[in-house]
Amino acid sequence: MLSTDEIVRGYGTALPADYLWLMETYGPGEISHYLGIHAPVGASEVGKVSGVSPSEAYPDEGVEGLYPEYLVYGGLFVWGYTPDGDGAFWSTNGEPDAWSVVVCRRHHGPDEPAWSRYEYGIVGFLVRTLQGRLQRNPFSGTDLWRNETARFARD
Repeated sequence: MLSTDEIVRGYGTALPADYLWLMETYGPGEISHYLGIHAPVGASEVGKVSGVSPSEAYPDEGVEGLYPEYLVYGGLFVWGYTPDGDGAFWSTNGEPDAWSVVVCRRHHGPDEPAWSRYEYGIVGFLVRTLQGRLQRNPFSGTDLWRNETARFARD
């Protein structure tokens, strides 16, 4: 696990404490062979290897639910992905422990937004997804939705 100084040097900011706890406890990997969770990477590797990285949204991914700050590089940090092409991000507004989880669903119904924001950290978001306690399934697939027997496999 990278030190706090290495993380700040690489990203220009700290990362949320609940995410760091998740990485220290479980490490990077996949939940039920569906949601991959990236590890933080060193300063020289940010954007070059698979790992948490600054990102931005692209308008062609759908504008419903898209906040303007998402369009600026670094307005989002990607932390996860699904085989369906969904992306899991943080909105980097405010202090890291206040960052919201943002999901871009590649496959969604005509009345559903492509982009959804959740006012939880990564751990709260994952618990609510696995328990089915969000307004709707945040991902394209149903592998995690209401799946209280989900398994984690470390990379």
